[in-house]
Amino acid sequence: MSGPPINYERRSRGWNTTIKEQRSTYEKLQNLLTSLCFKLYNKKGDIAVWQKSPENDCYDKLTRDTYPPKCDDSLAPDSAWYTPIRTCFVVPDPKFKKIGLTSISKWPERLHVTPERLSMVRHGSASTFKRDGSNWKKHVAHYKKLIPELGTDKIRNVMDMNTEYGGFAAALIDDPVWVMNVVSSYAVNTLPVVYDRGLIGTFHDW
Repeated sequence: MSGPPINYERRSRGWNTTIKEQRSTYEKLQNLLTSLCFKLYNKKGDIAVWQKSPENDCYDKLTRDTYPPKCDDSLAPDSAWYTPIRTCFVVPDPKFKKIGLTSISKWPERLHVTPERLSMVRHGSASTFKRDGSNWKKHVAHYKKLIPELGTDKIRNVMDMNTEYGGFAAALIDDPVWVMNVVSSYAVNTLPVVYDRGLIGTFHDW
């Protein structure tokens, strides 16, 4: 985070406010992030960085009156389309042991390691994951014959409008191109797999 209320001790005058007001805002922000299991990693000048707890133990230690509370409704954790915003946060599923910061494979190895959360996807397995990657390598090689500019700096942005595991993006990882993986709001949610590979993605309602 950069800007108010970071570095309020020196910047409050330029923000047309008082040090007392900015200190109060900063303390509220710090309390909120602490209740979400984020810890201040470093602060320098006008920039502060908070890091999510690498383990799930923090969530178990939160009291019932913590705000925001843990979500305890029946909505799927990743519901995003036509879903009201809730004032609660989702606790990571304890059955997944390898998605924490200290457990997940480092980049770029994680791009090719079968994500643990693939088990959430119907028919998802190590073999389907490997087959998807192999198929996309063949597809991309064919696309480059049809569109010679693909793989050069003439095409910088690409959208995979119906991604499954992010295989298209993975096949282009060594090229100077940015790929947005898009999962339909009506399709099976495979974004956890995309994220665990170190790729980016979003939901969309076409």
